[in-house]
Amino acid sequence: MTENSMGDRRLAKKLTWRDGMAMALTLPVGLFVTFGYLLGVVGAWTAITIWFIGAVISFLQCQVFAEMAAMFPRDSGGVARYAIEGWKKYFAPLGAIAAFGYWLGWSLSISMASVVFGELIEATWFQDNTVAFSIFGNQLGLEHLFALGAMLFAWAFNYFGLKFGATVNKVLGLLVVAGLAVITVACLVSPSIHWSTANLSWSVAGDWRTVAVVFYVTAWTIYAGEIVASFAPEYKDTARDTSKAMSRISLFMIVLFVVVPTALAGGLGEGVVRDNPVNYVAVAFDHAFGGAAWIGTIVIASALLISIISTTADGGRALFGLAQEGMTIKQLDWVNRWGVPGRSLTLDVLLNATVMVLVGHPVSILLASNLGYLLAIILGLAAFILLRKDRPNWPRPIRRSNAWIPVVAVLVVFNVFITVIGVLNPELLGYGGARESLVAVAVLLFSVVLYAYRRVVQDKLPMLWRLPAPAMPQGADALALEHEMKQMRSSPTRSTNRDPMTPTELEKGRL
Repeated sequence: MTENSMGDRRLAKKLTWRDGMAMALTLPVGLFVTFGYLLGVVGAWTAITIWFIGAVISFLQCQVFAEMAAMFPRDSGGVARYAIEGWKKYFAPLGAIAAFGYWLGWSLSISMASVVFGELIEATWFQDNTVAFSIFGNQLGLEHLFALGAMLFAWAFNYFGLKFGATVNKVLGLLVVAGLAVITVACLVSPSIHWSTANLSWSVAGDWRTVAVVFYVTAWTIYAGEIVASFAPEYKDTARDTSKAMSRISLFMIVLFVVVPTALAGGLGEGVVRDNPVNYVAVAFDHAFGGAAWIGTIVIASALLISIISTTADGGRALFGLAQEGMTIKQLDWVNRWGVPGRSLTLDVLLNATVMVLVGHPVSILLASNLGYLLAIILGLAAFILLRKDRPNWPRPIRRSNAWIPVVAVLVVFNVFITVIGVLNPELLGYGGARESLVAVAVLLFSVVLYAYRRVVQDKLPMLWRLPAPAMPQGADALALEHEMKQMRSSPTRSTNRDPMTPTELEKGRL
């Protein structure tokens, strides 16, 4: 735990950009959770092309989010927090919706990854178990008990300090990357696999709407590089570390989501991947090395644990940032003795255990969470344009050129398009339907209720739909930004994206 000059508790600043990348190594999970299921509706080449386009879009979005992360170096919550800042002047509840949507998108992925983890463990080592029980009509088994254990494991690693969790993720991440590199090369050169382009197709089970729904469902997976911005206040050098981590993880994403699925689907064939949607990497190890499926299982399990640890940390910080801004119950504006938002992390675990019991299937959970996540991305991107308009003189340690404004507008339109098509046509993917979309809508509307409760009941303030937005940073925020500006100026390689504002100009924004 750290304290600033005003005596309030803040998140501990202990991380480097490498720690941020370690927390973002949740990304390979998208391959294990979605690829096999997607091959039921689109061909491998189609899925890979969608991922490539999405990864390029993610890289562009991360460049935009890096500017806003540097603008608010003390604020937790990542993309959702930028949406709050951009929209408060126009319609403050949109900030609450964005924050809850972002939290929903990341938080529900904990239960999704946990269920896949449980299914993997059960399929590998407990195939003959007979554990089965029913809760609220949902059939559960041993895999769900393993899933609950994984959630508690991730909670413990986060509750007692993020630095420790980041260290664990580094070790597991190296294992995952090494394992994926080995099996990718093996699929391309092993004589027992026979890689061929004939195993890859451009098929689509439907029309253009199916492609749009695939974009929608895999958005959380493709866009996930922005997760490193959620830890911006905890980096030793907020602006530089956030920018480095986001750029590097985005480029890694482009390579990951093209090379790995091309190698595995081309080697195993689409049918094998489709029939083994959870453990096809283990199948590839078995084919390539004979009897080595357990290595693939360890690689997948490690990636899933990374995902659960990272998303638990991210979801907790989204809630914490929301409470800091006065948009949800004040009890969540709390940091424990280890400098992490412990109550928010605990609430995350309880929510995910409940969702796991009520929904169960990984892709159905993903459908329920994607609406909130994409709304947060859309509102966060739009906030970039609004902040350029409303706060032109705000210090920006990282400043993109004005040419980015029309680029961001195009990104907003594209994300709105896939969100509308995805919400209206979830059944085109073959999993879930209106129920999952209604769950997401209900949670987002409940966020407005909590916003009203915080203002009227807890803070005893009038219910305002528009909140004042300062033109310049004030107090501790101004001091933090001045520190970031000095660090950027002292960099051995001076950024061409620096804001030209001087410390004297910045001083004018203080109280």
